[in-house]
Amino acid sequence: MDDNQDSIMRYKSSKLRENFSAKASLEYNGEYFMTGRDFLEAWITDDYYEKEKIELYDSEYNVLIESVKVAENPSFDMLFAATALISYPDYIFLRSILQRPDDLSLKSFQMLDLDLNGFISLDEYYSLCKMFTKNDEGDPKKHLKTTLRVLLFDHTDNEKITMQKFEQLLKDVQTNCIKAEFNRYRQKENRPDMISVQGFMRAILRRTKVTPIQRARFIDKSEVYTELDAITLDQFRSMISLLNNFSDFEVAVRMYQIAKKPLAREVFKRAAFISSGEKIDDTVVDILFYIFDEAGDGHLSHSEFVNIMKEMETNVASQQRGNHTIGHYFRKCVRNEMIRSYA
Repeated sequence: MDDNQDSIMRYKSSKLRENFSAKASLEYNGEYFMTGRDFLEAWITDDYYEKEKIELYDSEYNVLIESVKVAENPSFDMLFAATALISYPDYIFLRSILQRPDDLSLKSFQMLDLDLNGFISLDEYYSLCKMFTKNDEGDPKKHLKTTLRVLLFDHTDNEKITMQKFEQLLKDVQTNCIKAEFNRYRQKENRPDMISVQGFMRAILRRTKVTPIQRARFIDKSEVYTELDAITLDQFRSMISLLNNFSDFEVAVRMYQIAKKPLAREVFKRAAFISSGEKIDDTVVDILFYIFDEAGDGHLSHSEFVNIMKEMETNVASQQRGNHTIGHYFRKCVRNEMIRSYA
């Protein structure tokens, strides 16, 4: 990387470190840790806050690590329990696979597999941390064991991440984060298994860069929408999948932009399925068209929807500096690291 890119990466690193340190609730041996609950709370909350730290005794830390059960086909759901320990390198790793669609996350596996043997070793795993921090933080010996480290590499640190294990991790992480965000907005009384249309719209808009005035206008429109009063988890999941693959959606509808033709409902649904593999429910499509069709013509123009959604943010980790997000520099740094390993 040149000096300018390096300075941007250091800026990103400081923001990531600041966010992690503030929202971690545990401390042991001079190192901060998030619990699984801390991670989910940080993921679904945009506001900055600082948690009071609880210092672990040696016996408490050992119990938390020794209680991690390693299976041949592990479930990573326990990573989000109140007893899970997540370090700063774990935090970087989890966020990096959360803020890009599935196909790019699997490419991330291939890029982190520096020796191209089909596995990610412990050293290769910590190389991701080295890209965002000072060099000695890429040394596994500099870090204590965590729940994720044991689940991935066993208590012995001798196991490796296979593509199958990586895919399972990706699935479990995304599922738990989507459920946590859904629960943040769900209706507590009459329909506890659903969220309101207003909550649904807030979840979508928190991923965008709309102005406060635009946000208020869209929320106001959602509050007077009467055709549907609640959204299910499956409907919510399909919409998040579309947002996670929105660059592909933009490509799918680009011909309409070039021809200056607005999107009809059927075109929207077909493009959503092609780009995300998800069938967006008709009722969800109706909500999107009602909220974002500002011309009132029953269609969505490029400016009404695509321009609003295409520059999505993901909390603090994707704050922009210049024209690039942390995901851009993540991929660039991984490529550079792989090239250096063969130089």
